[in-house]
Amino acid sequence: MTITYVKLGWVKAKIIEQHKGFTDDALNRMRQTGKIVEGVHWKKVRGVVVYNYEKLDEYFDNDGIAA
Repeated sequence: MTITYVKLGWVKAKIIEQHKGFTDDALNRMRQTGKIVEGVHWKKVRGVVVYNYEKLDEYFDNDGIAA
């Protein structure tokens, strides 16, 4: 049996909160303090901040050490 994973890519904070438990406020603090990197972990698209699900997953798995 093969397990297939769907890559989510760039998602809104609500998806991160639902799947990882980090609130929009927590993600904003991580952005403002530079813990997550613009263009890698997050970016703004038409004025809306989106997060790269897989890159944040790697970040959280590495105990918060940015790539």
